[in-house]
Amino acid sequence: MTRRTTAVLLAATGMALPATAKAEVVQDFTISATPSKASTAKVKRSVNLKISTGTRDTTGAQPPSTKFVRILFPRGSRWNGGLFPTCSPTSISQAKSTADCPAGSIIGSGKAAGLAPGPITQNDLKISIANGGPSSLSMFVEGVSPLRIQSNIVVKISKLSGKFGLRTDIPIPENLQEPAPGVPVAVTLFSISIKKTRKVKGVSRGIIEVDRCDGGKWFGEGSFDYADGTKYSASRTLKCSKG
Repeated sequence: MTRRTTAVLLAATGMALPATAKAEVVQDFTISATPSKASTAKVKRSVNLKISTGTRDTTGAQPPSTKFVRILFPRGSRWNGGLFPTCSPTSISQAKSTADCPAGSIIGSGKAAGLAPGPITQNDLKISIANGGPSSLSMFVEGVSPLRIQSNIVVKISKLSGKFGLRTDIPIPENLQEPAPGVPVAVTLFSISIKKTRKVKGVSRGIIEVDRCDGGKWFGEGSFDYADGTKYSASRTLKCSKG
């Protein structure tokens, strides 16, 4: 679960790691879905999706900034954004808040932390997740110390066929990769939970449902692109049962 990168310059101190030290970057990545029972034609089950990830360096060097994340969800996964109220990404970006989003459009929450050279840490980042409709969602990230952060991440959601059912493309805005000129920030924690239900024609529907369970397993995958040009990917297997 590791990949080696070149040791980075500690920009805030002007000091470099010793020539013999090798940066050892680790990308943590966990994914869970509960309940782990697939929906059926008669019984629809809302899935509570939890994802946690973060970049760290075991030598104490500054990890690279993440610029793009792609997460693949199990075969049979269904995104029901079209059944729920939506909140415009443009409105969120202009207001720098999800406070005025329509009732029922906030579908999840989370927290995040970042690390800049120095080291300088920011641990107060909160995430509010808003439904964007049939093919998107917004993750609004906000924090106050040591930097004022107000940034909206627009996530594209695509339907797939084959081993995976959904793909989410998460481009990290430049102001999160480098919130101040010359100050790269590594995402040391990004943890979210998505769960929302509503009645549709008398039936309880979830923002996320999974309609299949093949061989008692759900498969997920995460891939990460970093600002230094390196990449990381990992697969995860979850137990499931048929409805």
